[in-house]
Amino acid sequence: MGLVGLVRKYVARLLRIAFRTLPTLGAIWLFKRLRIRFLPISHLDRIGHLALEPDCFLKDVALGRRPACRAWLLVRAGQRVANQCLLGYWKSRMTVIDSARAAGFLEALSAVPELRSEVHEYSVAIDGTAGFVAVQNAWQGRQALLTLSRRDRERGRDCLRALGMPEDAWFVGVHCREAGYVHDPIHDYRNASIDNYLMAIQAITARGGWCIRLGDPSMRPLPHLEGVIDYPFSEYRSDWMDVFLCASARYVLGNTSGLQVVASVFGVPSACANLAPMSALSYGPDDLNICKLLYSRTDGRYLRFAEIFGSPIANFRFTQQYADAGLEVHESTPEDVRDLALEMLERCEGVFASTAEDDQLQAQFKVLMRPGHYSYGSVTRIGRDYLRKYRHLLD
Repeated sequence: MGLVGLVRKYVARLLRIAFRTLPTLGAIWLFKRLRIRFLPISHLDRIGHLALEPDCFLKDVALGRRPACRAWLLVRAGQRVANQCLLGYWKSRMTVIDSARAAGFLEALSAVPELRSEVHEYSVAIDGTAGFVAVQNAWQGRQALLTLSRRDRERGRDCLRALGMPEDAWFVGVHCREAGYVHDPIHDYRNASIDNYLMAIQAITARGGWCIRLGDPSMRPLPHLEGVIDYPFSEYRSDWMDVFLCASARYVLGNTSGLQVVASVFGVPSACANLAPMSALSYGPDDLNICKLLYSRTDGRYLRFAEIFGSPIANFRFTQQYADAGLEVHESTPEDVRDLALEMLERCEGVFASTAEDDQLQAQFKVLMRPGHYSYGSVTRIGRDYLRKYRHLLD
């Protein structure tokens, strides 16, 4: 091959590269001009991430904390989505690409750093405070981003009537994380027994409310109780009904689980028992929290809150960490869960009362949290009766 042939060969190769590259470069230029940003949700198959990460990002943009943009969420072929109905609600706020053909075409663009807006820092804080805290604090007093549709509200009420709940009844959603749904042994310290919620359920129904247990059929069934619907085992269980129940409850009585975040993005508060790690308080600014206590097998006693927050223990995120430290993670007692449930009910009814001493106990707990703790700076509150009962762990 002569010199001319070599030149032609390399020119042809350069042209092939150019024809492959120029459309991509052109698309990048166009997407940047249109201010399109892809949101790489860290776990689309976890309902908490599907709720929290878009919620925080869109609030950040609305607050002017991030540059204005057009948010796109890409669902790749074969990718599992935790709740299709919730994904559908996000379509009212951003562009959701869930067509396999379109997603395949856009996948390369979604990997371009200039076109991505990282959102995992809102929900994960291994070495620092989670990003959701600042967003939620700044958003206080504003309306929730998502509103239940009239169609879902009407058909949800139809289902509740079919399940025996009166037309004018109010209800509390009850959720207790168990091992069956996630099969996640490295985080099983977050699980709890529904038995410890039964006293709270009976206290709510005694006040005239109903309780609807949330979750999936892998859970242990509830005993028969008046005014209680064990929804996971009903014929009406579905993605859209899950969303309806979270968005329509007076509040959600939950624990360390992503389901309570769904309630928050629809403006419904949560009362969360059994929280762990201790630095990880719940998502919504109007939520209430009580934490699991940590018992030292070495010392034969419960750790004081200052000991926990003054060490890495406050941020322990794996079951093995507690075991290696000789710690037992003890669930909230039935009485503690009941008191939490009733306090939230009083807050929802506008009749809650606290004392100056209660406010001091609240401040004593919050001052223990430092930068780097998961929920440092959060305005969400600790249960009044929990702080009264365990004030000896605060002193």
